[in-house]
Amino acid sequence: MTTAVVDSPESEQVPAWWFLDTLVVEHRCAPGMDTVVLEMTLPVGSSPPLHVHDDLDDTWYILEGQMVVRCADEVLVVRPGHWVSMPRGVPHSFRVVGDREARILLVHNSTSFRDFVRDVGTPAGAHVAPSDPAFPPMDELARIAAEHDLRPVGPPMSAEDCEGVHA
Repeated sequence: MTTAVVDSPESEQVPAWWFLDTLVVEHRCAPGMDTVVLEMTLPVGSSPPLHVHDDLDDTWYILEGQMVVRCADEVLVVRPGHWVSMPRGVPHSFRVVGDREARILLVHNSTSFRDFVRDVGTPAGAHVAPSDPAFPPMDELARIAAEHDLRPVGPPMSAEDCEGVHA
């Protein structure tokens, strides 16, 4: 296949979901590609549980905002222009800090996280983070996460976990 795919922010063909407290936009790739590209908008304070992906290398690029990232025992601050690469099998989490939401571009070679977003999220009515986030019961969320190669192993990062961390 030699056809390029170009998405624009105005395109109605770009699927978007309200996923927990975030907005997730799936950017289309050329036919036959295995790459999954997701753009996430995350509010200040957003933090997933410490978790592991056994079959997914979790990578993202910071477009806007600031986050404290934990990968195993390493904790650091990332800002726009930073590329974050979390190897499979390593516990990791993050927390959006500062006074503005973060926007990140995830690049994966597996559909597992995208499918998790689709199973838990609802189609977004606008390309903004949800004003009234929806969270399923924790046992249901953990069950669905496990079906998509996401295994929680600890709590989300707290504001206290992020104090004193510098880039």
